[in-house]
Amino acid sequence: MHLKELKQNSKLNQSLKLNIRCLFAGLVMMGIAVLLFAWAYFIAAKDLGKAQNFTELLASSEMKEGIYTELVVTDEPFVFAEYDDSLTSDKFYFLWNGNLTHIGYLDYSTYTDLKTKTSEMSSPTVTGVTKKIPEDVLEIAIDTYNEMLGVNLLTKENYKEYLGDYYIDVVSPVEDYSIQLVAGVIFAMLAFILLIVYFIRYRQTKKGIRSRSEAEWKKIFSELDSENTKFYKKLNLYLTENYIVDLSNGLRIVEYKDIVWMYQFQMSRYGITVSKNIVLATKNKEKISIANMDNFMKRSKKDFTEIMNFIALKNESIVLGYTKENRRQMKDLYGIK
Repeated sequence: MHLKELKQNSKLNQSLKLNIRCLFAGLVMMGIAVLLFAWAYFIAAKDLGKAQNFTELLASSEMKEGIYTELVVTDEPFVFAEYDDSLTSDKFYFLWNGNLTHIGYLDYSTYTDLKTKTSEMSSPTVTGVTKKIPEDVLEIAIDTYNEMLGVNLLTKENYKEYLGDYYIDVVSPVEDYSIQLVAGVIFAMLAFILLIVYFIRYRQTKKGIRSRSEAEWKKIFSELDSENTKFYKKLNLYLTENYIVDLSNGLRIVEYKDIVWMYQFQMSRYGITVSKNIVLATKNKEKISIANMDNFMKRSKKDFTEIMNFIALKNESIVLGYTKENRRQMKDLYGIK
């Protein structure tokens, strides 16, 4: 039996179609992720043109948020506010341009670089984006500035004359591409999951094909076409006269006479059942999960009980239930844990 022959059976071909859909969806997701990453890259690499002088902008009526700007720093920065007390975290600093005092938000490497260069009597330039000074930062800036001078010079009424209403943010990108980057990561993760699922299903399908002889496949095909075969569409499951044909995770074939143990397994979160399935253990120590059902498949709950009853009738020697006694029996007889 080969994959091409499997396609000739309209029922088993559904397994292959699900695989292809999974592959197609994964490739589409990956394509979207690549486009989003490319978009983020072009935003990051965009030519911002010449940066405007921060001091001149503060003195003009053209100041607003989001302007690409530069500032010549003539003295060592002085930290006055932080959201994280780690030594290397981003912090708010007083920045001096001659006799003028400004506020800047710097990362640790920029701070150390400015500290070194200003001590060497050079006047380095930093570039960033203009932002409105947050209220909590402004209050700390006023208190710290007055403490440095030893007099209460700054107030909430006159601070604009000394510090202005904006600061230069050296940390954040001028052109924000975080949305594209985050969306790209999400789509890439979804693509990765879908492609993994595809390869698992494809491998399981190939394994399922090889698990039966040509003569058995003729018998399976014949039984699948029988009017007595039960089909559970939501669960991708066929119950024929002699076989269980599961298409939910690739292709798996189980013969009723090979089953020695059957029980229900359910997964709960915070006391709520989120999924359940039927576990079949065979003579060759293989455990197979079928009829995987999440808690939202309410219409399939009746099918769940019906499936277990049908399988039990096909092989009355099957041990039912996950009890301590049954576990010990299966381990002793077949080495099944």
